[in-house]
Amino acid sequence: MGRKTLLTIIQKIALGYLLTACFGLVATVYALSSLGSQTKQANELINGDYRALMVTTTLRQDLMALDRFEKAEDILADTSLDLMHQHRRENFQNHWLQILNLPLSSPLPQPLSQAGDSYSENLKQFLLSSNKTPPKGYNNLAPQRTELLKQLDLFMKSREEIIDGKLDGLTNGSTRAFRITLLLTLFGISLGVTVALSVILAIHRSTLELINATSRISNGEYDCQIDTLRSDEFGQLARAFVSMGSKLQQLEKIKLDANPLTHLPGNMAIDHEIKIRLESGEAFAHSYIDIDNFKSFNDRYGYQEGDKAIALVRDILKEALSSVGSSGHLLGHIGGDDYVIITSTEIAEDLAKSVISTFDEQAPLLYSADDRAAGFVAGKDRQDNEVRHPLMTLSISVVTTSSLSQPSPAAISRECAKIKHHLKKLPGSNYLIDRREQR
Repeated sequence: MGRKTLLTIIQKIALGYLLTACFGLVATVYALSSLGSQTKQANELINGDYRALMVTTTLRQDLMALDRFEKAEDILADTSLDLMHQHRRENFQNHWLQILNLPLSSPLPQPLSQAGDSYSENLKQFLLSSNKTPPKGYNNLAPQRTELLKQLDLFMKSREEIIDGKLDGLTNGSTRAFRITLLLTLFGISLGVTVALSVILAIHRSTLELINATSRISNGEYDCQIDTLRSDEFGQLARAFVSMGSKLQQLEKIKLDANPLTHLPGNMAIDHEIKIRLESGEAFAHSYIDIDNFKSFNDRYGYQEGDKAIALVRDILKEALSSVGSSGHLLGHIGGDDYVIITSTEIAEDLAKSVISTFDEQAPLLYSADDRAAGFVAGKDRQDNEVRHPLMTLSISVVTTSSLSQPSPAAISRECAKIKHHLKKLPGSNYLIDRREQR
């Protein structure tokens, strides 16, 4: 089954910021591009068509002024008007050249171009025939001037229409650019907010689930179900919770299995350790420690002193394991006066010697001076006969997995019981390691 999410929380947050930034950048680039295009169109409009309209207006004024001067000269014959007339002629020539050189969006209409060129050329020819006053017949240019004025009017009207159309286009373009920029920005923000909300909701749901799981685990429900299929950080945390619950469940079993007196692992933990080591193929030694004559001591001195004897053996075993300096061993308490040590085969014999030596030194101190001096505890058997029970000793039976062809918890326990039965027939504290070949 695939995992439900493909992105981690950090990646989702980064994606949200990236989407917002990308759409914001696209909106900004589009807005700047639109602004640049509109600025270019506005400059072309001002320097081309609008400028042409202004020059055309001035050119028309020049023609009207020339017409008035011609009529005044025909009527008044006043040579004082020559200078002003000359100035208007020069203005007309300059303005006509300007309109010819303007960067228009469309070329000059052919009738206007022909009328303007013809009038300008004829005006030059007439002026070359006299340096002072216009010659007779100068007013013959009036028909051409009238035609030129007509074409200028038509041109001005067409430029006005073009300018109006371009201004409408600029307005519409600005509105369209604003709307698209706004939509891009809002879309980017919406995506970012959507991702952010999904992350917040996911965090909220996962947090509530983990809080609930924590509460259930604290109440002892170690097998609680958590969504472990997510690939984000909460999925990792959920898997850690499940693993923690499993380990806590194992620890709880070990705790319940532990001996209440010595607090050492019990039968379940010992069997579990044996199975793990057998599955790994690791060779190990299983040492079974039994206190001989413990019942007579317990009957003589009471269960409280008996508990002290059991605790003494525990402390001796712990100290012996600590002194050998190895790790990876297990000390367990099967129950009563029986202990088990699972450790490496190399230290099993030294460990047994150390335990017996220390026990034989300290165990007699648990007896009264008289019993210690006598070397036995007097008592009666079930038939009410007087008997003498020796002081407590230890029997340690050691079985290694290398001595068994098919080692198992049952086989190891069975061989240990056989060795213990043999050792209990011997006086004093003894140990025996099964050194026979695999059988």
